[in-house]
Amino acid sequence: MKRFLSLITLSVLTWTSVFAQFTEDKPKLVVGIIVDQMKYDYISRYWDNFGDGGFKKLVNEGYFARNGQYNYAPTVTGPGHASVYSGTSPAYHSIVNNHYYDRELGKNIYCVDDDRYETVGAEGKNGKKSPYRLTVTNLSDELKWASNLRSKVYTVSIKDRSAVLPAGHKADGAYWLDDKTGNWITSSFYMDELPNWITEMNSSKKRPIDTYMKGVWDLSLPVEKYSASMEDNNPYESLLPGKKTPTFPYELKKMLAADRVRVKSGRKYDLLKSTPFGNTVVTEMAMQIIDNEKMGDDNFTDLLGVSYSSTDYAGHAFGPQSMEVEDVYIKLDKEIEHLINHLDQKVGKGQYVIFLTADHAGAQNTNYMREEFNFVAENVSSKDDSKVINDFLVEKYGEGKYVVSYYSGMTYLNRPLIKEKGLDLEEVQKYAAEAIMTMPQYAAAVMGKDLERQEYTLGYKGLIYNGFNPRFSPDVYGVLRSHFMDYQKTGTSHFSPYKYDTHVPIMFYGWKIEPGYTHAPHTVTEIAPTICSFLNMNYPSGCYSDPILIPLKK
Repeated sequence: MKRFLSLITLSVLTWTSVFAQFTEDKPKLVVGIIVDQMKYDYISRYWDNFGDGGFKKLVNEGYFARNGQYNYAPTVTGPGHASVYSGTSPAYHSIVNNHYYDRELGKNIYCVDDDRYETVGAEGKNGKKSPYRLTVTNLSDELKWASNLRSKVYTVSIKDRSAVLPAGHKADGAYWLDDKTGNWITSSFYMDELPNWITEMNSSKKRPIDTYMKGVWDLSLPVEKYSASMEDNNPYESLLPGKKTPTFPYELKKMLAADRVRVKSGRKYDLLKSTPFGNTVVTEMAMQIIDNEKMGDDNFTDLLGVSYSSTDYAGHAFGPQSMEVEDVYIKLDKEIEHLINHLDQKVGKGQYVIFLTADHAGAQNTNYMREEFNFVAENVSSKDDSKVINDFLVEKYGEGKYVVSYYSGMTYLNRPLIKEKGLDLEEVQKYAAEAIMTMPQYAAAVMGKDLERQEYTLGYKGLIYNGFNPRFSPDVYGVLRSHFMDYQKTGTSHFSPYKYDTHVPIMFYGWKIEPGYTHAPHTVTEIAPTICSFLNMNYPSGCYSDPILIPLKK
């Protein structure tokens, strides 16, 4: 009997030891970094101007997937953040655009708006948000379930959607910047009141953000170091408020004084977003979360989502050939270095894992492509295109408003009117597609009914198919020709299925990651299952991607 009990005891201890080894052999903290509108080649183009502790550390000491791609279109912020964290495309997670038409509500909606909740941390509507339109679980949700709610999940960004969609449905906190007060705010979806440490930070009379609002954005290095960019004063960049030329330095106090729109609306802190200071406040908040919420401080892996968005604002304003964008990345390199150093100090080297990617890339300025490279490239207007389509359908079917929502080829038809007139939806989609193809700026038009019936895997039709959700996507998807853009003539934008919008960096660093790289094709939807494999837990519910096979140290 004693021998039997001894065997039982030994067996239990053995299995306990194996189980402990299996469950504890994982990082204490996952840090997800998404850089808004980061083109893949920014790493190589700006390499010589980076320090050793930021992007170079991630590349030299981490694992770099150099052929990282978005596997769907359109390429914009909301779907990008949702896809990275859910491991799937809009066809499954339902966030098909930042703004899109909700057929049940009969109106255009914003991807994270939710009037059922209130702003926490300020007055106004900027916090009335939630992730309820995200119809699958994501990395944050699965981590919560795997730990029986004991893992901590926090996200931070100056954009609400960039904090809400990574946070998932059960995060402890998702914080974003209120552009009227400069406060960090959240939604009552997450909590009824802010933690004391954030309230104190918001109410401090010496807030760093107020110092930055009086600051000057100037070049980090001597001007001759910016050889990857055009000359500072060029015709392809937008003017920020109070500026007569798109040139350094940018004195925020003077710019705000000249900004009648922001002053009148009370949204003065919105100006900060277009400067590197927007990234700085995100880094500072991320480090405050690490300290005050004791991230990575126990045996249950925590998650911190950090989204840097000033890169996107600067990209839209100045374009990828500008000194301004290059300088934003030089300064972001320092922000990442500061964050890594803080993680080393507070969590410990080798105790955390970082993944870094972008929510989309970005195009070249159309005038630049036309004037410098002799490309056929133009700026178009959604309003003009929408009228062409509606007039085409009026001529075919009689008077009526057939197009209820339209942007850059994404055509939502008036289905109640079509039904009322006894028309066939597929036929109307067909004629709408024909109308799109009468306009020379479009390369193709894809019907929703074709996407419901057929599976496309190659080219831009494959990307559109992966982004198509029958309930929320448009009836017809018009694809603008390469280097045609539904945007103003200065700066740049993103949206398309072309490589200049889909090619992004994918990096992993820390924990047991062996240094290395691959040129094999990988998509951003492989990031979430890769992290899940590190943590020995289930993949998100809509995830149909496999993990990236990253070599790990034993």
